[in-house]
Parts: sequence; structure tokens; C-alpha cells
Amino acid sequence: MADAAEQANEALVNRFCSDWSRRDAQLLAGYFAEKFEYMMYEGGPVITSHEAFVKQMTPFLTKLKAVDWVVVRSHAMGPMVINERIDHFYAQDSKHDHHPRIAGLFIVRNGKIAIWRDYNL
Repeated sequence: MADAAEQANEALVNRFCSDWSRRDAQLLAGYFAEKFEYMMYEGGPVITSHEAFVKQMTPFLTKLKAVDWVVVRSHAMGPMVINERIDHFYAQDSKHDHHPRIAGLFIVRNGKIAIWRDYNL
């Protein structure tokens, strides 16, 4: 059974995943700790600043019609939250929609995401 801190960490990550539907990179960056690491895909570049995250994500998110991340399941173990998701990215034309199945690994420190790594399943 998860303790209160683990429940809070899992709830934070679930809110973060839900807020992708708002397509607001600045809002999403607010979930990150001052010092954080984000790796979008295995072996990909690591983003370590709020500014770099917003710069990379804003053009991507604004060109989409909609975003909907479905958390299939998640589990917290201390500061670590692991989730299985289906990330739905809807393009302006449905020919370019993308629906990757993802395993996300998050480390939460002091109520903020300090590390985030995504892996394609």
C-alpha cells in the first residue's frame, strides 16, 4: 500500500500527464524542479532547462489539434513513479495522428518532477 508521499507523487505525475491536453508548454514546465532532466525517447537528447523544454515543445504542441495521454496504470515507489501510457497526438489532418505506447519513469523531489524518461513499448 502506497504511503501519503507516494500517493502525492503519483497524483502529481497523473496531473502532469492529464495537463498535456492543454497543449501549454509553459504550464507543463511548471511541473519540473529547478534542476531536472527530461529524455523524450531512449538514447535521445536530455533537456535540462525550463527554457529548452518550452522552446522545443511549444511549436510541436501548437501545431496539433489535440493531445490526450491515457494512463493505463501507474505505481509509486518512494520518489519514483512508473506509468504505462498511450499518448494520443492528433494532427490537424488525421493522417499524421500518432499513438505511441509509453513507459514513463519519473523521480519526484519536493513536489516537482526532477527526472523524466520515456521509453516506447
